Amino acid sequence: MKRSRAYIIIGVLAMLLLASCGQRYQAKGIVKDFVKAYATEEIDITSFSDLDSTKVISDSLILALRDKAKSDPLFKKDFQLADKPDGATLLFIRMRFQLPNDTLEQSRTFYFDKDLTGIIAFK
Repeated sequence: MKRSRAYIIIGVLAMLLLASCGQRYQAKGIVKDFVKAYATEEIDITSFSDLDSTKVISDSLILALRDKAKSDPLFKKDFQLADKPDGATLLFIRMRFQLPNDTLEQSRTFYFDKDLTGIIAFK
């Protein structure tokens, strides 16, 4: 009986791990598509962090991030961002990259809704 419980627990943990890997892959794809569509110059993406969640991003902070993003020289100004669901937990991933002819590594953090329907904000 104890052995079958252990197998069930291991199976559930494996499913959760695989689901989170799928979400990370999807988030990376969304960010890569955004960069391809709106970057002002070619960038070399070096890595992505793990996908994580946060509840501490308020609506006013989202608005501030969006305003600041409009002046980010890395991206064109005509980008479209998804709406933030009210009071929802957000997911985020950090992209590390280098610009051409630059040795300094930079990063941007992208925020998504929990269903990964689009980028809500970035910094």
